[in-house]
Amino acid sequence: MIPKIIHQIWDGRHEPLPRFFKELSETWKKNHPEWRYEFWDKERMEKFVAEHFPVYFNKYQTLKYNIQRWDVIRYMILSKLGGLYVDFDYESLKPADEYLSGKTCCFGLEPEEHRILFNREHSIISNAFIASVPNHPFMELLIENVFNSEASFTSRFYCVLETTGPYMISRVYQNYENKDGVELLPEELVSPLSKDDVTKYLKFYIDDDVLEHKTQKAIAIHYFSGTWLD
Repeated sequence: MIPKIIHQIWDGRHEPLPRFFKELSETWKKNHPEWRYEFWDKERMEKFVAEHFPVYFNKYQTLKYNIQRWDVIRYMILSKLGGLYVDFDYESLKPADEYLSGKTCCFGLEPEEHRILFNREHSIISNAFIASVPNHPFMELLIENVFNSEASFTSRFYCVLETTGPYMISRVYQNYENKDGVELLPEELVSPLSKDDVTKYLKFYIDDDVLEHKTQKAIAIHYFSGTWLD
């Protein structure tokens, strides 16, 4: 059973957690009163890697971009402790308990519009909503893939996506033999709005009826803030 722990990470070196993210974080606490909440800052993340993954500590410290560390640390935390990881730009609309019940490893899918936009053959598996039991083999495989990859990219955007982010996860999943052990939660459940939808929503360009239709089955909404791109 997936432990009732919610994990969120914020490095905190360059800026404090924005007020909007704090408000979104509270929605997870409100809808999951029986769950333990764990906040991870830079110091705590580094201590965790040093203690639980010493063989990878130097590589973790020398990853080219901070976002790569923030990506892989979520896999490490879930691998050792289990629970539910959600990005800070995620809003909880209702409890996730029944959708995670009986599962051992879950990832949310990104909107189909993103697959089409980026010309991907398969659905994009997000790393913004992940739930797992401790020591799940797929989570361990993701960690190994991150630190054993020799690929290099000139673009930061594609480097992150391909080495530690959604494209890496999607690639590893496609080659994973035991796909039955990994549940992919549909977009209408955990990511009903695309990045374009969110932009229109924030600018009041999207019709309320359209918004209601898109989110009617959702338990959470990802706002795709993309702070790591700034």
